[in-house]
Amino acid sequence: MEHKRFGYFENTPIYAHRMTDGDLAVTVIDYGARIASLTLGGRELVCGFADMAGYLADKDYHGAIVGRYANRIRDGRFSLNGTEYRLAKNEKGRAHLHGGNRGFDARVWTPLTCGDNAVTLTLFSPDGEEGYPGNLTVAVTYTLKDRTLSIDYKATCDADTVINLTNHAYFNIGGVGEESVHDQILQMKADAIAEVDGWLIPTGRLLPTAGTPFDFSRPKPIGKDIGADNEQLKNGGGYDHGFRLLPRRPEEPAAILTSPHSGITMEIFTTESGIQMYTGNYMTADNPFFGGIPQQAGGAVALECNKLPDSPNRPEFPSPVLAAGQTYRQTTAYRFSREG
Repeated sequence: MEHKRFGYFENTPIYAHRMTDGDLAVTVIDYGARIASLTLGGRELVCGFADMAGYLADKDYHGAIVGRYANRIRDGRFSLNGTEYRLAKNEKGRAHLHGGNRGFDARVWTPLTCGDNAVTLTLFSPDGEEGYPGNLTVAVTYTLKDRTLSIDYKATCDADTVINLTNHAYFNIGGVGEESVHDQILQMKADAIAEVDGWLIPTGRLLPTAGTPFDFSRPKPIGKDIGADNEQLKNGGGYDHGFRLLPRRPEEPAAILTSPHSGITMEIFTTESGIQMYTGNYMTADNPFFGGIPQQAGGAVALECNKLPDSPNRPEFPSPVLAAGQTYRQTTAYRFSREG
């Protein structure tokens, strides 16, 4: 484990924590508990920035832990135990997105080292922060072992609340800046997507994926159907949808991403019930990544393991409610391999 000063945020020093496992290396920073770098054989597989200036200008949650509720909540409101809670409508004035105006991505987390191959970062979110009920304590542990990056989430609260955490890394396993993710092969064990309207706000309906551009039950290039004449693709400007995962055994990956260019495969294992897939449709070149690599649509894909969007308002979806005194747990792991 290596620890280096990365920069400052509001006069607080931010450190980078680097772990290695053979030729696989990951760097996590205190700001937003973000994955700032993930390399295999020296090839960069996630988008990131060279310094704090890049992250402070970032509007796309690169590599961050997002919460208290990842994804969208329609109209920025939900009811719990007969009380309505109003949240910031920080996406186009119509929906609450990724925890609000200052979610967990824009907070300084406290690092606690666990060993040579793991680091735990903690955060306290007070009652009423961004409109959410209860004093919430969160711990996220990154572990790098056996060519696998695991993220273990744990949280407790002193009042009933809602919680939905995820990591918002943007992957390009062909190498950031080397190829479009449209050429990469994706398989996902999902049978439905959460329908969205023209503002990307969930309608509450689930649409079957079979026979549609959203069918990744068999491996296919991400870009194969992205330009299809499909209302949901038009609404998202590409893929920006929550996929409902099928039941599977713990040893079965929920998704597999492969780059013919690099020969790298990434398998995703998760205890969660959904994956939000976003193909970077609105990434712009005004805040370049490390090495001056420009941001561009299709330059990376986010595969965020979490609950379906707007689940606080959808009792038919898996519940995001965390009861007072109970413990929220979630694990997502990314296993890497390479041909040749």
